[in-house]
Amino acid sequence: MFHKAGSSTIGGKKDAPLRKSDRRRLRDRAHEALFVGGGDGDDVAPGGGRDVPSSSLVVDDAIMSTGCEILCRKLRLPGGECATLYLRTPAEEGVSSSSTCDDDGGSTPVSSSSSSSSSFPIAWPYRRTTQPIFLEHEDRDRKVRLIPLLPLLATMSPGGNDGEDDNGNDDRRRVPNIVVHSEVSKYLCRGADLMRSGIRSFPPPWSLRRSGGIVTISVIGNPQPMAVGVVEAGLLREYCYAKGRAASNNRGGSASASASAANGGGGDWRIEARDLVGPGRKGVGVTIVNCYGDDLWRESLPSKVGSFGCGNDNARTKGGVVNPLGGMGYDDGNYGNAGFVEGKVVVPILDVGGCSDESDDDNNGDEDEDKGADVDGDATVKMVERLDMSDPAGEVSTVALGDATTGGANDDDVDIDSDGADGPDETNDGEVETIVDHNEILLNACYASLLLLLSSKTTLPMPVSTYYAKHLLAAIPTTGPRLDMKRTTYKKIAPFLKEMETNGVIKLAASKDGKDRCAFLSDIKKDNPNLVRFKKNWRREIEASGGDMSAMRSPPASQGTKLAVVDLYIIPHNVSKALQLDTAAVMAANAKTEERKGTGFLTKIECRALIEDYIEKEGLVVDRSGRVLVNGPLCDVLFRTSKKDKLPGQVTDYPNNVERKDLIEKWIERMDKGHALVQMPGSKMLRLGRGPPTPVDIEVEFRQGNRRKFLTHIRGMEEYGIDGESLSRDVSHRFACSSTIETNPVGRPALKKGRVELVLQGHLSEELNALLTGDESLTSHGGVKGGEYNLPRSVINVVLRKGVPARKKR
Repeated sequence: MFHKAGSSTIGGKKDAPLRKSDRRRLRDRAHEALFVGGGDGDDVAPGGGRDVPSSSLVVDDAIMSTGCEILCRKLRLPGGECATLYLRTPAEEGVSSSSTCDDDGGSTPVSSSSSSSSSFPIAWPYRRTTQPIFLEHEDRDRKVRLIPLLPLLATMSPGGNDGEDDNGNDDRRRVPNIVVHSEVSKYLCRGADLMRSGIRSFPPPWSLRRSGGIVTISVIGNPQPMAVGVVEAGLLREYCYAKGRAASNNRGGSASASASAANGGGGDWRIEARDLVGPGRKGVGVTIVNCYGDDLWRESLPSKVGSFGCGNDNARTKGGVVNPLGGMGYDDGNYGNAGFVEGKVVVPILDVGGCSDESDDDNNGDEDEDKGADVDGDATVKMVERLDMSDPAGEVSTVALGDATTGGANDDDVDIDSDGADGPDETNDGEVETIVDHNEILLNACYASLLLLLSSKTTLPMPVSTYYAKHLLAAIPTTGPRLDMKRTTYKKIAPFLKEMETNGVIKLAASKDGKDRCAFLSDIKKDNPNLVRFKKNWRREIEASGGDMSAMRSPPASQGTKLAVVDLYIIPHNVSKALQLDTAAVMAANAKTEERKGTGFLTKIECRALIEDYIEKEGLVVDRSGRVLVNGPLCDVLFRTSKKDKLPGQVTDYPNNVERKDLIEKWIERMDKGHALVQMPGSKMLRLGRGPPTPVDIEVEFRQGNRRKFLTHIRGMEEYGIDGESLSRDVSHRFACSSTIETNPVGRPALKKGRVELVLQGHLSEELNALLTGDESLTSHGGVKGGEYNLPRSVINVVLRKGVPARKKR
């Protein structure tokens, strides 16, 4: 929600302080939003003071402390909704205790344990920065939500999800938690929403109903929340409010639920969770409201990140408060967590080595100091596996988060990947799925294309569209992953080039009307340090591989297989019977390939040999002039017209002799047509079929209501082993266009079962033709390079609807 720069300050009005009565109302609403019953948490504050949980105390101090102000900021969100952001000014310097305002206007002292490193603070720990604490947001259903934000959540211990605490009491934290891999945090920090496939644990439905869909997100091995969001409405409705599910998945109490789980009951919600989220599931799972690395984090950074507490000792000497979980000062700019790195990624900080369910049962809840990490004195974070961040193959391990206390597995965190065995995330083919950094692919391709432009002495300025299609995409190695521009942080090429201009790598020029400031690439700064450094590394890699610069400019052509269509012929039964031809020869019994033997599919040479043998056998050769007599059976087969084709009163003259060449041509025309799909090299026959080969239809039409823009339809690719969904993704990446997969197109010819039609944005007839056939000379678009489809040109059928112009090579 706040991933764009300046999005947390858009609103127009200055921050206004809240009155005491408004602060009391905000405190009551905060307790209602954070705790079930409005006050009991999971960790008790040591060292005297009121006998209430520290989580409740820090909320009271954050809102009601007399030494600070609560500021109210009106915001206009990107979707047009109004929101209110509540901010807490920093605590006073040198104050180790605070007092909160009672309802009667007096003040009550709070224990001064906020600087202790053994427990979470009970007073507001941020001494030097103003921090956002709540966001009041009205959603599309006009439901007002009070959402806690990360600075406040960082002051609380990471409670369980509707489970039981170490004392056997209900953990009454209202907002449940979702666990993801550390690699996923990179994309969340860049502004992405959490997809269903990235979720590794999911809370039960009653917990989500109780929180209204609000959840926190943490990383395996680092239980401090790194994001807050709202479960997507469709997922929440299907998971929590489906017919018959709300009643069956209702929870009357933690004790009864634990007993039900122990007896094998209560497992329905886990099965439903596995069906809706986890690897292989598509769609948005959680819409992010506040995330580490967003504009709320950037606006609350101190002037020098890390100068206020770089560890426990430094934080104490500087007067700062240490986060007992993260091990750093709260004022260091990373919410006091050493695993929060520069607003870009969240990494594990706990030793999560080898805890098993059996050891938990044997110990009966006893703490194992060698296999867990102590959190808040008693709580121990259990892991099923260890996240190996230094895996050289880039494999991401599947890790499931167990209970946040000693004992068995948590009822509220379902391990989506658990099938009775632990292991890495695997695709359907058994291959480990790796995460691709598209930002790095884009940056390397840009540097490589700029160096190639300098070496080729190409004239500048050049249109940015030409540079992107013809040079940048062409510089991406054909052996590696393709670039998906939409999965970069820039989304489009223009913001990326503007950043490169800011870094002094290139210079851009505006269009003639001045509306497009990124219309032309006008200059390349060859002495830029980043470009020079990349050139050295690039040259070193080329020399190490035994190549040269010319080899990098024009990558070798793909040595993959190609497909070819071979014309075959079938002797009609009436022809074979009339001429009494050899049955074995007609059925191709002596064919060279095993696939054709006995099928009746003949090559042109074999078909011609049959008529030649018949002429010699019947002695129909006239003389050396090359003419051949036409006997009765031959005349009936080749020249006689059927009654239904004969016009009334028509008299037909039949020849007595004809040229040998004309007779053979007439013979070939009379045969039934067939075809074979052959894989080259090796002449491996993949398929035999009657009639012509199934075409791959490429049809271009105008978009409805707009005669300037086009839509390209393509169908029939499945006949040649091309998956429609894979082709859709590939074309979208190569040509930077949107694509839609249709199984039942409206107003167009029906599709066979299991077939799809792709609808692509733009006029892509030439590009698709070049990509599918592997003939890069058909277009100058750089996106066609490295295609591995290699279909025969004869099967590509391009149709331009009325009025659609034919495109020329760019």
